[in-house]
Amino acid sequence: MREEYLSTLPKERQGDFVKNFTSAVKTPPLTPFLRVGIGGETCLKLPSGPVWDKLIPDMRHAPCFKQRLLFPAYAGVWLAVSGWGLAQGAPPADGIQDDTRALTAETHSVIAEELRQFSQDLKCDAWIQATSFMPTGLTVRRQAQVTRREWSATRPAVLMTYDRATDSNAMSFSPDFWERYPAAELVEIMQETRRIQADTKLALEERLAQATRYWIDRLRSMESVRLRQSLWLQRGEKQFAMAIPALLAGGAVVFALLGFLSRRRTSRADRRFLFPEVQVGMRFGAAYGGGVTSEIKTNAGVQ
Repeated sequence: MREEYLSTLPKERQGDFVKNFTSAVKTPPLTPFLRVGIGGETCLKLPSGPVWDKLIPDMRHAPCFKQRLLFPAYAGVWLAVSGWGLAQGAPPADGIQDDTRALTAETHSVIAEELRQFSQDLKCDAWIQATSFMPTGLTVRRQAQVTRREWSATRPAVLMTYDRATDSNAMSFSPDFWERYPAAELVEIMQETRRIQADTKLALEERLAQATRYWIDRLRSMESVRLRQSLWLQRGEKQFAMAIPALLAGGAVVFALLGFLSRRRTSRADRRFLFPEVQVGMRFGAAYGGGVTSEIKTNAGVQ
């Protein structure tokens, strides 16, 4: 810089400048480096002299400008994090938040309709989130959990999150899903969706679509099984269940007839039969003569 500045001076002044610069270098500055405050900031001020006054003025307070540049950097980071947090607060209306622009308009509308139908069938919320930015220290799994809690609160919900920077995905189920279905099957769904997303032979749009349709079909079939198991009578057991009352009614009638016949036979067996009492009247003129009439009497209450 000294040589560049020297070339700009006239030849008659170049000798004086070299002489002054050499004396300034050999002689230590009498005034030490001072720290002065500018605008509430502490900056490093260079000493003044015949040589230092020739330097560029901006270099004398270079540390101050470096410190000032930190404020816009911090402000940018804060705005980015704040904007990211506000974006996470409201769930997407159609169930898809695609910041990566991986889905075309046609695929976006088709998957949104499938998510809407799925939400109506299972009476829950279902979302897809594809991001290209994630805060430092936050994993995809943690991101899915935090976002699902912010969007669903206490309602039943399922969320699949994909991070394009790390090319990884994760799923988050609300506690209602863990109570409805076996934990082993939900873990299997997570592993299978992760495997589909890791298939690099497919385009990103195809991977997102296949992974979404996979867990939609699995959860819908699991819900059908749960509803069938909650019924008193299964579909294949209805005919058998209707035949049982008929068989029981017919058996009751048969047993009633057999009981009536058995009781009647027992009552007949309990009957007692007695010979009649013959009474012959006396004939006049004959003390021991027989009569020609007889009378039969039975005891009262005895058959």
